Amino acid sequence: MEINNPIIKGFNPDPSICFDGRNYFIVTSSFEYFPILSIYKSNNLIDWEKVGTVIKDENALDLINIKNSQGLFAPTIRYYEGTYFVVGTNITQGNFICYTKNPEENWSDPIWIDCPFGIDPSLTFIDQTCYYQLTKAGNENEIIQFEINPFSGEILSEIKMISHGNGGRDVEAPHVFKKDDWYYLVLAEGGTREGHMVTIQRSKNIWGPYESHPQNPILTNRNVKLPLQSVGHADFIEDEYGDWWLVALATRPNKHFTLLGRETILLPVEWEKDWPIVNKNGTATSKIVIERSIGKKENKQGTEKPNFFNEKEVKTLALPIDYSFDKKDVTIKNKGSIIKLPKDYGVSYLSVSQADFDFKFSAHLKTSELQNGKFGLMIYKDDVHYCKFGLEKDRSAFSWFVDKQVLDLNIRERKEISSSNSEYVMCLKGNKERYSLSIKNKREKTKTEDSIQTRHFTTEVSSSKFTGVQIGLFVESEIGVTTFYNTEGYYIH
Repeated sequence: MEINNPIIKGFNPDPSICFDGRNYFIVTSSFEYFPILSIYKSNNLIDWEKVGTVIKDENALDLINIKNSQGLFAPTIRYYEGTYFVVGTNITQGNFICYTKNPEENWSDPIWIDCPFGIDPSLTFIDQTCYYQLTKAGNENEIIQFEINPFSGEILSEIKMISHGNGGRDVEAPHVFKKDDWYYLVLAEGGTREGHMVTIQRSKNIWGPYESHPQNPILTNRNVKLPLQSVGHADFIEDEYGDWWLVALATRPNKHFTLLGRETILLPVEWEKDWPIVNKNGTATSKIVIERSIGKKENKQGTEKPNFFNEKEVKTLALPIDYSFDKKDVTIKNKGSIIKLPKDYGVSYLSVSQADFDFKFSAHLKTSELQNGKFGLMIYKDDVHYCKFGLEKDRSAFSWFVDKQVLDLNIRERKEISSSNSEYVMCLKGNKERYSLSIKNKREKTKTEDSIQTRHFTTEVSSSKFTGVQIGLFVESEIGVTTFYNTEGYYIH
């Protein structure tokens, strides 16, 4: 059987995984986007479907006045005795726990934990005891651990340091699991870019002391020329057949520039002398050929995907907005504010994470229905790296416009158009090198075109290092609602 990585494409970093005996669930980071913390489900570890989010109530957690790449950092998901738990960090509030009996439906409100501030929390259940691990904030590379009541957040033991890592920078993402007589402490080191790596330690006692694997790191692509890079932040899982795997984040850079953000990959794990061996040689590959059984469901990976701009996948920037789907018609409540953080109210931008290089995304607007303002499609990486284009109405006059913002450089083009009861088709096409923009009068078949290089939206160029590119619909108008007709997006394979 062949596995193609990433298994979850686009902006889906910091994956954590659990298995309930029937299905596997992955949770990923959401940073400044709402709703919060995506949940994916699979019954064969290969085909993943987004089935919900952990937090849907804007009042349950504070995302007001955050900036790009703030918000929700790396979560962990665990299953224990019929209950699913997610722990996470809101970088402006602290650490919390949510739980549920059904991860596809409503989770509890966040339960805040009175512990030292840090990121990347994790849970381990051993013999009726729940242990909580955390990367403590500071420059000491300190991993701490304590016992906790996972339903109340009450700390039940002394807080102890259990590791300083294995010598790499930015020691984080601790996960502890038990196999046979050993407790294993999985760590991310080297930072989340080119130097990223997975290291591991083990002990006969969950409190340590932990010894390092003599051949750390056990997984990294930092010194190899492979399509996947920045590999790290791993979580281990044993499947229904007793085989071991890990999920991790990785990127697919193009000429050293990363457009799609950090994505989720899957790799096989073997064991030798009670140490894990990842993907045979400790590197991450985009294709894996295995002889394992991997689930009851037929593998559908690589088949044609449906319209990616759908209600299950869309998200908003920091705070929710009012919108509705009627098949391919999308209606958004207008807001006059520009799409920029920080904000203490929602902005009318409805988007999805770009999940592959080659795509086509389009929508129709009817001029007879528009109020004064701007309406169109938008590529958004952060507040100073974006491109929006579409129609602008000023009283009875209409114009086509494109607005390109690259750090402190702004290019704005405007062209008056005929508008009498016209329908315009806006289209955005992407490939590895360039985004192509066009707007066409459906009746007259007149067409205006422009373009912008993808490099402006990459992690290496932009001001937001943790998120991926968003593509979607935007409105900047103070009155009423706007309907985008026949909105659809398809990836081109």
